[in-house]
Amino acid sequence: MGVKENGGSGRLSRPPEWRDFIMKRFLSLVLAMLIAITMLIIPASAENYATAVVKGGWLRLRAEASASSETISAYFTGTQVTIIGTSGEWYYVLTPDGHYGFMNSNYLTVTGSSSGSTTTESTAYIYAANGKPVRMRSGPSTDYGVIASYNVGTQVKVLIGGADWSKIRVGTRTGYMMSKFLSVTNITPSTPSTPSSSYTAYVTASNGKPVRMRSGAGTNYSVISTYSVGTQVTVLEYGKTWCRIRVNGYTGYMMTKFLTTTQPAVISSAALNKNTVWPGETLTVTTNPANANVSYEWLNDVGARLGTGSTYTVKTSDTGRRIRVRVTGKNGATGSVVSGWAAVQGNGTVSTFYQLKALTLNTTNAVVGTTLTATIAPSGATANIYWYLDNGTYLGYGSSYTVQPSALGRRIFAYAEGTNSTTGTATSAYTDTVTAGATPSIVLSSVTLNNYSPTVGTVLTATIAPANATATILWYRDDNVYLGTGTTYTVTATDAGHRIYAWAQGTGSTSGNVTSPYSQQVTAGTSYRIDSVTLNILNPIVGQTLVASVAPYGATATITWYRDDDKILSYGATYTVQADDIGHSMYVWAEGVGNTTGSATSKITSEVKAN
Repeated sequence: MGVKENGGSGRLSRPPEWRDFIMKRFLSLVLAMLIAITMLIIPASAENYATAVVKGGWLRLRAEASASSETISAYFTGTQVTIIGTSGEWYYVLTPDGHYGFMNSNYLTVTGSSSGSTTTESTAYIYAANGKPVRMRSGPSTDYGVIASYNVGTQVKVLIGGADWSKIRVGTRTGYMMSKFLSVTNITPSTPSTPSSSYTAYVTASNGKPVRMRSGAGTNYSVISTYSVGTQVTVLEYGKTWCRIRVNGYTGYMMTKFLTTTQPAVISSAALNKNTVWPGETLTVTTNPANANVSYEWLNDVGARLGTGSTYTVKTSDTGRRIRVRVTGKNGATGSVVSGWAAVQGNGTVSTFYQLKALTLNTTNAVVGTTLTATIAPSGATANIYWYLDNGTYLGYGSSYTVQPSALGRRIFAYAEGTNSTTGTATSAYTDTVTAGATPSIVLSSVTLNNYSPTVGTVLTATIAPANATATILWYRDDNVYLGTGTTYTVTATDAGHRIYAWAQGTGSTSGNVTSPYSQQVTAGTSYRIDSVTLNILNPIVGQTLVASVAPYGATATITWYRDDDKILSYGATYTVQADDIGHSMYVWAEGVGNTTGSATSKITSEVKAN
């Protein structure tokens, strides 16, 4: 006979706590099922639910009503969702692609009933940090085929936004593009409706100085020319950092930050407030256009510079003179004009009036550590004295200057501007070349070129004499355009029609500087522009060697091999297909080098197959 727990039948009795536990578990399960059914049931009709549109960029769909909750997906501005319910500042919504979750109500605009509605289209623009075209695919994955490629700045319609891929329309084509290549703002400056079209822009610089156009998109490329603020250019290709432009028949690259589509103001006139003026009165100037940024230079009829402010108060020393102002555009304005004269009246009694006659130095033997002193004439005149090197470098201010090691190899001069009752300017004679106090053992005697009849692509080499001398060698064109530094220089297409020379400055124990003879005018020789690049095989299999050919024949280019996932595979004219390329398509990009300009992209191959 079995043991009875309570003296009754053989069935064991459960304690009350166990029955309570079972009941609680049952009720919890029922409640969870009710909540799940409520959340998952899709209403037969959506007329009774409000709709809302995403605003403010990308909006996350979260699993719960919390900013720390898991992200299900993200949706672009303009995506329409159906509001199922609310929880505090969160809406429980149904998205166009069938996901349920919570969105923050602060980033939704309620639009009304969902009856008969469709997803609202929004506008976006293609963006890529490397400036290259972006592919539209037939499905939301790189496994899908490429429909087309579009340039940076192309306007698209976003039909359905997603965290990784968005469904878009460009013209009559509909497909998918990675969301990271879409921007709600256009990164190109007021481009025409066709992104590849050229447009007009203008050179700009906050400091008002000319801007360089280079032969390539980088500061390491040679300078073709420089252009003043306000110069009109044609932008051929827009880039986030560099633009390819054309100016007066020349084509090159300029930094995007120095280009604007807003035409700069051109200073057309400047008028003084008075034609006659007395000492103590103030001259002001009115410019056209009135709101332009300008600089001022007040001058008298003997060329003395009187001031640089927007106004000038006439001095007793100006009696009997005429005064005018030169106004020059800056910071986005261009042009320079001179006002008419204002005649200074007075009784003709000026206690002391001086005109600068001369500026002399105490010595022309400039050695490091020597103190140079400048003296003005006539006696009694006053002036501001400035010290310069012969290359225009400013050294200092005052009646004396102590020669520093940084002046070695250069010559020094002083410049004086009259002040107070002294007018006019004067420049001293140049000193001898600054030395360290001992005569260098080596003196440059010449620099010569290896070729005086260069064509585009020729490599010029400069040789200095004597052979044991050391020097820095700079290359220039006959229009004073700086080309580069070093013992060699490769002639480019932009040098055609110009003569080239080298200038050498002694360094170390070598002193002096010399200039080579000029070359003859550079001829174009044979130059090319890339028309196309083609592949020998468009249906590749593992182990095959693909060959890229550039047209026209004779053109030279740097060739880069890419896969459809933007992986760089190799450089050079050939590439052997690898096993990890299976399932990917490939293409090449060719960029002209040497005597070849332009670039081209090949057709995209089919997906690589196994051997």
